[in-house]
Amino acid sequence: MKPAKLILACAALALPYCSVQAKWFEESNTVSKMHESLLNDDLNGMFDLMVHVWQQESEDYLRPHLDALLEQAVEKDCGKSLMNEGFPAWLDNVVINKNTIQRPGRTSYKVRINIESESTIKDVSLLRWPDSHISSEKQISQKVDIDTDNERQLHYTSKNYSLSSDLKSGLYQIIISDVNGESWKSWVILDSITPAQEVRWESRDSWAVDKKKLLNPSCPLPRQTVEVLEYSEGKYSRVWQKSYESRYPKQLPKNSVEPNRYLVSVSMVNSRWQGPIIIQEQNTISKTIDLTEE
Repeated sequence: MKPAKLILACAALALPYCSVQAKWFEESNTVSKMHESLLNDDLNGMFDLMVHVWQQESEDYLRPHLDALLEQAVEKDCGKSLMNEGFPAWLDNVVINKNTIQRPGRTSYKVRINIESESTIKDVSLLRWPDSHISSEKQISQKVDIDTDNERQLHYTSKNYSLSSDLKSGLYQIIISDVNGESWKSWVILDSITPAQEVRWESRDSWAVDKKKLLNPSCPLPRQTVEVLEYSEGKYSRVWQKSYESRYPKQLPKNSVEPNRYLVSVSMVNSRWQGPIIIQEQNTISKTIDLTEE
């Protein structure tokens, strides 16, 4: 129905149907503008329109379409042009990591926010639009180190959330404040896009990397990390760890650890940008393995 006819029909009928149709028309018109912005390589404009659509509390039928649009935009330059705004002077780096952890008989979900800053961070929040905290189970840790390249002090802050289910695609807001009263916030759109590569168990003590799609040359290479933990005196401690960005192993290297029972964890991290923010999709598999002498 054309806009003018829709308005006349609504004036005559005054039915709930009209508000539904008006909302549908507005959303469809905005989605068309997003397509146009994408074709014109105006990725920041497309992102702003996408934020607007999510703020309208769009129905679930739009979710796959918005995910697909975001995926096409990320293909351009891995998401670097989605936001023109950079970080304030006191904030150096922000990474949002979504992690799906699969253990035998159990799957859990975590979100970790890593921050590098010149000042001490007072608080970090990740809210789902309009104002819902993603989890009440959270833990924050901080340390201070020296950036030897630039000879300045950097503060490293990490906030970890434990979730009961995976985060749905949609609109979120990250808010970071420091002890000096400075604050920074930004919209974040999280998606349900299938990552380029995932890891899974192939046998008792070997794993495989599933290549879901071609790698984006503008994005960092997927990073695989293998970690071996030993249980002793009521807690796990790391005995070996190594990361790879190519030639991914499928088993622990020979002689990497002594024969024993270990918890072996293998993860694959796929990264993209949203302007200056790094967004990581991680899947982790872990299980207990008995390593014996060959």
